[in-house]
This record gives sequence, C-alpha cells and structure tokens, in this order.
Amino acid sequence: MTQKPSRKMTIMEVAAEHFSEHGYDATHLEAIARACGISKPAIYYHFKDKAALYEAVLLKRFAALARIIDSATHHQDPIENLKIYISTFGNYLVETPCFSAIFAREIANGAKSMPKSCVVELSRTLQRLASILESGKKEGIFHCENPFMIQMMIVTTLTSYITTEELRERVSTALSGSNKTIDPRIEDVIDNLSTKIIKALTC
Repeated sequence: MTQKPSRKMTIMEVAAEHFSEHGYDATHLEAIARACGISKPAIYYHFKDKAALYEAVLLKRFAALARIIDSATHHQDPIENLKIYISTFGNYLVETPCFSAIFAREIANGAKSMPKSCVVELSRTLQRLASILESGKKEGIFHCENPFMIQMMIVTTLTSYITTEELRERVSTALSGSNKTIDPRIEDVIDNLSTKIIKALTC
C-alpha cells in the first residue's frame, strides 16, 4: 500500500506548483492553504513564513540534485563524467518541472529570492563540475576553462528548453513543411549540448 504523503510534504508539493507558476513575490500562503484544503495557520505549524516554505521547497531539490550528481560522476574517464554530469542535470530537471521553472525564474531575476542554503547546495554541483574539468586538464584531455561558464551553458540551455514547451509548440504549429520537426527532444538537447561542450574543451 502506498503511504499517504504527510501534510508537510503536501504543503511543499502544492507550494512548488504555486512558486513555479507565479514566482515568489506573487505567491500567497492563503492560496496554497486553499489548494491544500487547510487553513493558513496550519501552514505556520510547519513553516515560519513564506520564505521558510520557499527555502524548504528549493533546498530539497537542490540537495537531491547535488547528491545525485556527486554519486554518478566518479568514473575514471573525465569525458564520461562530464557527459553523465550534463545528462544527470538534464534528466533531473525534466523529472522536476516545478523546480525547473522556479530555477529558471531565479536565474532570470538574478537569484534575488534564492536562500543562502540553496546557493550552498548549488555550489556543490559547481564544485563537482570543477573537479571533473580539473581531472581532464591534468590528463591533457581538456583545455583550461572557467567552470562557472560551463555551468551556465548547461543550466541556461536545459532550463530554457524545459520551461519553453508551450512556446515551442506554438512556434512549431506556426511553421510549415519539414520545419515542423525543428523542435528537438530533451535527449537530443542533452546529447548536442554534451558534444558541443566537449568539443570546445578538447579541440
């Protein structure tokens, strides 16, 4: 028998939907409580305020992403590790669309609402990427590149793809003939991104 989610978990899941759709500033605890079928004070039992709820929602996802990437990228081949890093990042964003939308909003807004704890977890993924690039450099495989620039290429490409599905569908509908197949699958985006980054690091 599947265990019923706890009230706290339900609040976080509903909050993630609201934050992803409306952004931090335009999301209200009253609306979240109403969607959960509870009173606003019931939210305060689990979270001090909206900022604490937002932090809990994001921190859970950023920590999981950092943990998954770290456990998956310890092969001997730096190129393989980089490919896995990119694919793991992309697949995680696909599996967590609300998180992807919130992440994209934070990037667009200069991360003004992102809690420090989430920045710390995000930095763990950057540190892992830096380690992969340094390993490739020591082996004479990769050129010296700024890990942050590579990270931004990965993050902005993947979040942009995942959060623009509706726009891409509208553009595809407006196209004619063979151009209707122009919209790539996420697997193709990940493969293409990996190929281009590795080519830039090795040529």
